[in-house]
Amino acid sequence: MDTLIKLFILAGGVVLLGTFLMFGVESNEPNSEIKTLEDALWWCIATVTTVGYGDVVPVSDLGRFVAMVYMGFGIAMITILLSTITTRFYKKRFEAIKEKTDKEELNQFEKELMQKLLDLEKKQNQCLDMFNQLDSKIKGKLD
Repeated sequence: MDTLIKLFILAGGVVLLGTFLMFGVESNEPNSEIKTLEDALWWCIATVTTVGYGDVVPVSDLGRFVAMVYMGFGIAMITILLSTITTRFYKKRFEAIKEKTDKEELNQFEKELMQKLLDLEKKQNQCLDMFNQLDSKIKGKLD
């Protein structure tokens, strides 16, 4: 499965967990603004996305501790998401540059190989010419 999809599924699961956790912690508090699951979901999404409207806030000490954890999670989630996207762009660019470099190296190798083959063919022709001259001299002396 794709990394981005996994990240979004994980983030969604953590947001749902935070929604139920905050609802369980804050719904029984007398001064709490989090009385329904919708309130808890709104708080969790606003906190995790680092928007933090401030219209719904935890009032209990445990609720504030959960809020601090979710604030840290939100920052970490955004950091991981951005680094994953950046890494994808970098990887595609790096692969394109590597492919271009590999093609250039292959072309250079091909040119060098062809030059060496031409040099080898030239030396072979010189050897054949020398052999033919030697052969004709030997035949001329034998006749």
